[in-house]
Amino acid sequence: METVRRLINNNAVRTAVAATLLTLPTVAAASAQEAASANELVVYLIDHQYVSSTEMATIQNEIDDIFREEAAVEIRWVLEDSPRRRLHANELRFLILASDGTRWFHGPSNVIGLAPHDDTGVGRNCFVFYRQALWFRQQAVLRCREATRARTQASAAGVAPDPSIDNLAPAQCGERLPSLTPLVVARAAAHEIVHILLNKLDHSEAGLMRESFDITEWLVGDEAPFRLQPQEVTALQELLRQAAPTASSPSTH
Repeated sequence: METVRRLINNNAVRTAVAATLLTLPTVAAASAQEAASANELVVYLIDHQYVSSTEMATIQNEIDDIFREEAAVEIRWVLEDSPRRRLHANELRFLILASDGTRWFHGPSNVIGLAPHDDTGVGRNCFVFYRQALWFRQQAVLRCREATRARTQASAAGVAPDPSIDNLAPAQCGERLPSLTPLVVARAAAHEIVHILLNKLDHSEAGLMRESFDITEWLVGDEAPFRLQPQEVTALQELLRQAAPTASSPSTH
């Protein structure tokens, strides 16, 4: 079965990413000056792929749903604008890159998202490689096509399709393909955002924070495999509560 990796820990990767960040054209974001509340996360979204407005809406809506529905966390989106100062615990950058990541991985890789840590052990930047999301969608197309052909052949022969075909791709797999690329980007980003917020290098046994996902899961339409676990929700809520400024705290923006 084809699976997709989400995170890789490599010192060379961290160094290369840090060098790249120094060249980003960032300025203070006027729309982010207001201090975040106890249930709010500020995300500076920098799109180097120039995705369509439709795809961007799907990406943002899916990330919003993951954090709002599961953890009651609201995301304040700041597009194409990021402050030069060190980001706070309730802020991070999300960069959509046009590459496939081989610049940092030195060879073919199935890693879609990356959240490198800095020298303090905490990173504030998550990256999603758009070309890898496209590759993942193509694997899903091939899987769906193969399953459809097997069902068509079984129908022509007047026999029931082998039940194992459902493990390859469900009968309605084609309905999931149009929105698959932005969903891959969104869920990879959400996965990396949790890594950043919780300073978490390991992975969970279930849900969004698993290390890998089978392509068939994306074609079924079930959102449960891509949602947060209760302990992750609790940790996120506590972190944002602690990060929110008190009434007497001065602003550092």
